[in-house]
Amino acid sequence: MLRTGNRLAHRRVRRGVIGILARAPTYLVIRRAPGIPLGGYWCFPGGHVEPGETPRQAIKRELAEELGIDVVPTQRVGSVRVDTQYVLAVWRVEQVGGKLRVAKSEIAEARWWTPSEIRAMRPTLPSNEHVLEMLGV
Repeated sequence: MLRTGNRLAHRRVRRGVIGILARAPTYLVIRRAPGIPLGGYWCFPGGHVEPGETPRQAIKRELAEELGIDVVPTQRVGSVRVDTQYVLAVWRVEQVGGKLRVAKSEIAEARWWTPSEIRAMRPTLPSNEHVLEMLGV
């Protein structure tokens, strides 16, 4: 809550999800498309949780829309707080169908990189390091 004068104002925290797809020793990362917020930045795939949607439903929908793949969330790893506005639930996911193809309106490219390559990429979202720490890599 924020205090504004003598009144209390509630700041709504938005929920999101991150999907971790692994092919040992690499993880799938995406570069956000130009024209969207933080375009050109590298991050793990994911997106917002829509009203009435569970995080499990959101991660399945987001990866289907953005990457053309069907996934099953297998383990909730933790969560990452981004600024004061977002909390992102981090899920390990397993691909069970579809073929990887990026939605060009949202993603410029997708690559499989090792943790050390992910740490070295630029520009990158600060949440990437927190996610790698959660994964223990």
